[in-house]
Amino acid sequence: MESQFRQDGALHFLIEKGRYRMMRMLKNRSKHHFSNMLASAIFSAAIGILYFSYDPSPADADPNDTGVVASKPVPIPVIAYKPTHQAESGLNINSKKGNSKPQQNGTLTGRMALLMNLLLLEKGCRYLETVPDYTTTFSKQEFLGGELSENQVINLKCRHKPFSVYMKWVVGDKGQELLYVDGENDQKMLVKMGGLKGRLVPTLKLDPHGSLALKESRHPITKAGIKALAETIIHFRKKDLDENLNTECVMLTDQKFDGKDCYCFIAHFANAKESETYRKSVVYIDQKTCLPVFVRGYGWPTDGLASASPEELDEQTLIESYSFTNINMKSELATTDFSKTNKNYRFRR
Repeated sequence: MESQFRQDGALHFLIEKGRYRMMRMLKNRSKHHFSNMLASAIFSAAIGILYFSYDPSPADADPNDTGVVASKPVPIPVIAYKPTHQAESGLNINSKKGNSKPQQNGTLTGRMALLMNLLLLEKGCRYLETVPDYTTTFSKQEFLGGELSENQVINLKCRHKPFSVYMKWVVGDKGQELLYVDGENDQKMLVKMGGLKGRLVPTLKLDPHGSLALKESRHPITKAGIKALAETIIHFRKKDLDENLNTECVMLTDQKFDGKDCYCFIAHFANAKESETYRKSVVYIDQKTCLPVFVRGYGWPTDGLASASPEELDEQTLIESYSFTNINMKSELATTDFSKTNKNYRFRR
């Protein structure tokens, strides 16, 4: 009996020892397994973050599609001309006789300034008729939804026939892309959002004149580019001249914008009846190409701005600001630059 008891005790000891070792092994294995699972989860999360935040830029991508272009601030020209008190109050100082007396070096006023503005822009449009396409850095700021937007910087490619526009945002909605080609994509513009939204939301097809598209811009994409802007200003100048409106205009020579020699035209409209949207406009025209490179439009003030200074008035009533820099009229763009299948674009994703 004693011998049997000893054997049973030894057997029990061995069983318990084996069970202890097995439990310890399983415990260690469980710890390693949990650690591996945790490491895998962290790795997957890191990959996800990189995927959603990374803005792809292939090795052969257009170097202008990087944010380097926007590292310098948009140059704002200094406007030396100050309107007269009569102009601020909406009175006609030009007189409908068309008088134009010079004020300071190289300036024109009245109808002569309006006519010169018109002729220069028409010359610029004729020049653009000889240019099939171009690239430029387009900056814009617009009053939308009751507030002035932040400045947006966009790399823009434009082709005149068929009219085509490709845009990529480098400041503002960074990474966002837009493509419009007249006669293609059911006459819709393609929009690929930037950042995380672009990863989650497929490419949008929007009516250029629809409410959703115009919620983000004061003008449809069909009016994008330098030529359309010039034609819009030409329309206003013809109206000023043909209808003999009380628009005060001054032309300044020897002005600078983005290092270019420019003419500057500052127009003050008499009242909201003659100009429903704009109270004042500022247009800088490149002396070499006769193209508009900087344009600002100001709306009519509210009653609370009746005693504001001219500077304060401009600051509070700015409704749109557009500029074109880094203009390349010899870009020789290819058909693929306006194709949704371009491998450097993200419309297929």
